[in-house]
Amino acid sequence: MKPLDGSEDVYKFLMPLFFSGVAFCLSFYFCILGVSLYIYSLPIYAFLLLISLFLFYRTDKNLNDFMKNGLTTFTHYNFYHHCIGIYLMLSFVLFGVSIAYIPFYYNGGFIFVWYCGPMSILCFISFIQSQKRIKRLKKTLENNSNSENIDQLKL
Repeated sequence: MKPLDGSEDVYKFLMPLFFSGVAFCLSFYFCILGVSLYIYSLPIYAFLLLISLFLFYRTDKNLNDFMKNGLTTFTHYNFYHHCIGIYLMLSFVLFGVSIAYIPFYYNGGFIFVWYCGPMSILCFISFIQSQKRIKRLKKTLENNSNSENIDQLKL
């Protein structure tokens, strides 16, 4: 188990997520221009999003090991709270894009549908995982006798 060194920071996986969004916007721009470069930018988007999800699950596994040993802090709660917002929003956006491109399925839209649909499901799974962990953390922090953590959760 890694030591508790602040590795539960959300910004660790936001950088690949940001570049994934840039590649995704570039693919839209290329598709609007009618240039077939969007075929090359969508795999870059998917690869960077998978790196971001991998970093999330690695951090989640590390924090789960700490929770099994009874070490929970408000920073863990804060990490999962940010992840819920990020992955829920990303899941809805990707699902909306995959639905929006269904009418253009035979004109190149199938690439967007088959890249955005599975990625939307993966982001929704990460959202559900964060939600489960935050419920478990709330229950653990409420059972502790430390009233300082309970006051922070109510805010």
